[in-house]
Amino acid sequence: MDAILSRLQQLSATPEHATNLEASLRQSVAMAAALLNVNNSVIVLLSQAEPGEPGEAMLKVFAIGADHSVSVGSEPLKQHAHVLEQVTAAGAACLIGKLSKAALRRIGHRQPDAFNSLVAAPILINNKIVGILSASGHKLNRPFEQSDLEWIGMIGLLVGKSMQVVQLQNVLSSRFAQLALVREAKANLGVALEKAVENPDQLARILAKSFFREMTTTGFTTSQIIQASSEIIAQLSSSLNRHSKRLEKPKGKGA
Repeated sequence: MDAILSRLQQLSATPEHATNLEASLRQSVAMAAALLNVNNSVIVLLSQAEPGEPGEAMLKVFAIGADHSVSVGSEPLKQHAHVLEQVTAAGAACLIGKLSKAALRRIGHRQPDAFNSLVAAPILINNKIVGILSASGHKLNRPFEQSDLEWIGMIGLLVGKSMQVVQLQNVLSSRFAQLALVREAKANLGVALEKAVENPDQLARILAKSFFREMTTTGFTTSQIIQASSEIIAQLSSSLNRHSKRLEKPKGKGA
């Protein structure tokens, strides 16, 4: 019990050691697998696309398997629809069974067990479901029990709180983000921050619009704005390459 409580404390402190939301979620999905003693753990963030936007909704997925490497990607909503529907309907942790091995692998559970089931819980921010946490393949090769549902429900709550803390820390550390939110909300910063945490995709759009307006107002030309946008893309590409190299290093050592 002491070991489990110690790990819960580590999970609750994850935001303090994470530089951004993705880093926090990478740590959280790995910690969830360790806490639940499972081979597979997956965090799925719901798409926050604006109504009427074209194309199929994509979900951000963080998954960890028995090899301890965390994968991050975007996947179509249809791959996770069954799990999302059940968790959303229950509004709480639930056991989902009778899934085929192929179905489990499609939603990031790379090592299905003999029970072909998983436990899943909602990730909540301000009582709104923003994602789900799921786990499968207990390392003791046993079916999931009520205690597992209680644990994953608690971990899901902690992941939501971790997300809130990271997002608030990032916004509060950026004067530009604060000004953009206040202008967009036309209200006090507290209300704007609450809306930003509820919908990070909308925050990204607000910052992009504010960036464009600021450069236009300052007198930058269209070509200069394009150059600035290209620099952002280049920085993103460099960051993704660094992440990729870090993930490849453990595999090379073990080879």
